[in-house]
Amino acid sequence: MPEQPKGLHIRALAPYEDRLLSALSFFRTKRQKTTQAHHCLSMYLRQSESRILGEVEFYARMSGLDKYQLLELIYSDPDRAQELIDNATGVSVADTFEQDSHNIEAD
Repeated sequence: MPEQPKGLHIRALAPYEDRLLSALSFFRTKRQKTTQAHHCLSMYLRQSESRILGEVEFYARMSGLDKYQLLELIYSDPDRAQELIDNATGVSVADTFEQDSHNIEAD
């Protein structure tokens, strides 16, 4: 049986974004801000689906999986997905986004 979604807890928004969320929830039948934030995140993810799945598909092909197999593996066992991608690419994709790992020298 597929794993069930877990609750998501995020840190507070920046003041401007918090005000935008308040306005959006105000005009949407006075929804609670948490409900509106849930809808906003869901909408963003759906609108970004092709971009996200394009990246998943790129790494899936390199790992010998189809995009939906890798998508499910990322969801259910992210450590195993990371291992497959690292082995296939020879690079740790997770390290790509580490703030301290980029040493850019100015000319």
